[in-house]
Amino acid sequence: MMAIRICPVCSGVVPAGSAVAYSDGLDCPHCKARLEVSSFSRMLPSAAGLAAGWLVWQITKNMSGTLDWALPVLYAILAFGMVTPLALMFTAKLRPAPVPPPVAATPPAGHSHH
Repeated sequence: MMAIRICPVCSGVVPAGSAVAYSDGLDCPHCKARLEVSSFSRMLPSAAGLAAGWLVWQITKNMSGTLDWALPVLYAILAFGMVTPLALMFTAKLRPAPVPPPVAATPPAGHSHH
């Protein structure tokens, strides 16, 4: 069984907080390799968060009171915001991040080449 949050370069364990906070690009705390969370590992927690938000909205949509129109939406957003990162902590599979293309140097401002 492949463990989660394991660096594919050095097999060191990456902290859950780093994997969640920097899913688009983080450095392995052991070998300093540039890593990212795989696409599937992002989609599964997002789907779980959306399902939790929908479920909370379904449960709270018939509330009565002054803010009965706003509270179900607020609760749904909070549920999504709590479930998604928690699920990502348990499902984050890391992969090496792609190397960004080199940036071409731009000429200094004020110099024109004709």
